[in-house]
Amino acid sequence: MNVKRYFARTAREAMSRVRAELGEDAVVLKNRPVDGGVEILALADSELSASEPAPSAPPRGAGDAAPASPMSTVNFENYVRERQQRRLASSRDEPGDAGALDERPGDERATASGFGDEPPRHEERRAPRVEAPAVHVSPGFVRDARSTDDRPDVGMLMNELREMRGALSDQLESLSWFEGVRRRPGQSRMLRRLLQAGFSPSLSRTLANHLPADFGEEDAERWLREALVRNLRIDSPEQTIFDAGGTYALLGPTGVGKTTTAAKIAAQFALKHGAQSVGLITADVYRIGAQDQLRTFGRLLGVPVHVAHDVSTLADFLQMYMNRKLVLIDTAGVAQRDERVGELLAALSSAQVRKVLVVNAASQAEAIDETIEAYQGRNAAGVVLSKVDEAVRLGGALDCLIRHRLTLQGVANGQRVPEDWHRPEPRMLVDRALATESRASASFSFEEAELAMLLAAGQRTAAQRAREARRV
Repeated sequence: MNVKRYFARTAREAMSRVRAELGEDAVVLKNRPVDGGVEILALADSELSASEPAPSAPPRGAGDAAPASPMSTVNFENYVRERQQRRLASSRDEPGDAGALDERPGDERATASGFGDEPPRHEERRAPRVEAPAVHVSPGFVRDARSTDDRPDVGMLMNELREMRGALSDQLESLSWFEGVRRRPGQSRMLRRLLQAGFSPSLSRTLANHLPADFGEEDAERWLREALVRNLRIDSPEQTIFDAGGTYALLGPTGVGKTTTAAKIAAQFALKHGAQSVGLITADVYRIGAQDQLRTFGRLLGVPVHVAHDVSTLADFLQMYMNRKLVLIDTAGVAQRDERVGELLAALSSAQVRKVLVVNAASQAEAIDETIEAYQGRNAAGVVLSKVDEAVRLGGALDCLIRHRLTLQGVANGQRVPEDWHRPEPRMLVDRALATESRASASFSFEEAELAMLLAAGQRTAAQRAREARRV
């Protein structure tokens, strides 16, 4: 099968090229908009006919003519309809058909057949005749019943044709991707690099598809870094929301570093504005030693720590800290799949409290994605990226921040208080994420063929889901 690609600025120009080279009967397999114009995949009608087995020929009478040309998939439906019409016409033209019912009396049938003196040959096998009321059968009904029995299942044929078309489209998608990689090797290099750095296939494909085709390796590298830096959101490179003060609750699963992060933020604020300007509240009444850990940090900073056992107690402490510039609430760690996440969010629903989600950069990208969804990260004031120093692949965490359009408010990369608390620097984070690819173990690296198979399979799965959605 020789599939040819045609590219032009408009669909009309592309179709003119298809007709000029393949003729008026050319089969258009796919058309899609691309950068700079329209792309059409097509092949000659003879190519498609030669690649598929021809269906069995229908029974022909003396007046039927043989088909003049090989049959293609496009006109197969018309062939089925014409065949049915011929069979229906032949059933009407044959009066002696064995399936037709003769409504004449028995004596007339015998005389007409010329065997009036002999009983029918099937008379001996028939049971004794029982007189029954006459039943009048309409000839039209008989013809309709017979045509229904002989009629092919058109719905089944159409479903098979749709499946064949879908399978052919999937194969053409794979061929198109492979050819695109051959024509644009920079796209393939970018995909492999992003995937090995931990970015999701979805974001990797989006970036690769927007890469200008005429860029060399150095230009593509510069373009990729700028695109990632531009899409990683921060409020300001000079300060974060914590520098302006307010009341913030640190949320997140167990072990992401909420308590240590609260101590780091409080220490930096106390060094600048004084210990009397900071208030610390812990609502973690589940984890053993959680209150003692924050109290220890509070004693070092000269900041008292209060324990809120319920919502009313928390409201009392917030009222007591009305004159403090910065109030931090350390909450209990709840896994993203725990039902208590909703209760925790409801307890902190006060308009005075702004929520900040703490995310472990060393976690799996899928776990970070679930955490953002469970804790309603889109409604939060921002995100703190903790344990950056422990992350082997930082791309997964940055990928989730970019896809969910979250604002990064701070970065923690160690246990030291407050030295390991930093304002977000998108360029530094992007450089670190992409540098991970060069240090990746060979066991987790993609070969060129493996990368192509992975992305082609992903495209086929997405196409199949789209077809199923259209059927539903």
